[in-house]
Amino acid sequence: MKEVERGSRYGLPVERKPDGTLYEMTPDQQREVAKLIQQNCCNYEKGNCIMLEDEDERVCPQRISYSVGCRWFRNAVLPLSPQLEADIFKGILLKQCVKCGTRFVPRSNRSMYCPACAAETRKEKDRERKRNQKYTFRI
Repeated sequence: MKEVERGSRYGLPVERKPDGTLYEMTPDQQREVAKLIQQNCCNYEKGNCIMLEDEDERVCPQRISYSVGCRWFRNAVLPLSPQLEADIFKGILLKQCVKCGTRFVPRSNRSMYCPACAAETRKEKDRERKRNQKYTFRI
C-alpha cells in the first residue's frame, strides 16, 4: 500500500508550489483565514478540528498555521473569499469584469465577467436568443 503524505486528507496530497514547498501566508492573511475558518468551516468546533479527533480533541492546524496544509480548507472554505485565495496563491491571476470593472478570480481562461455580471449577462443573451428564435419561426 502506498504511504500517504503526512498532513493530507483522504489520501490526497497537500497542494504545493512547483518547488515542493507549501504555500505561505502573511500574518494579515492568516488572521483573515482564521476568521474565515471560524465562520465557515463545518469541521471547526470550539477551536478544534472534528476531522482530526480520535479520543482527544485536537486544535485546528490550519487556523494556527501560516501555510496552507488542509485540503478541506483549500477546496471548501478558501473559495468563499476569492480575493484572499488569489492573494495566497499568487499564480492565480485576477481579471477585470468587462461589464462592471470589478476584479475577480476567473473560473476558466475564457471568463470575462464577475459571477454577478455573468448571471445577468447570460439572462440577457438567453432573452435575445429566444427573441430571435421566436421571430425566425414566424417567417
